[in-house]
Amino acid sequence: MKFTDMDMLQDYEKDTRMAAIAYSLLETEIIDPDLRKIMGKAAATAANSQGKFSNLILRKGDRP
Repeated sequence: MKFTDMDMLQDYEKDTRMAAIAYSLLETEIIDPDLRKIMGKAAATAANSQGKFSNLILRKGDRP
């Protein structure tokens, strides 16, 4: 199976979306404030990356 550049962009966008969700869920389960802060930052970073790739995909005329 051959993947196009768009397939790879969409796959990465999906992975960062799932990472943002997972980090957000983990953050709610953590009691330690320092670790909770790290998980919150990881969730925000993943969401930021997802947003950038989602916008790139939309600009290229496809759907994330």
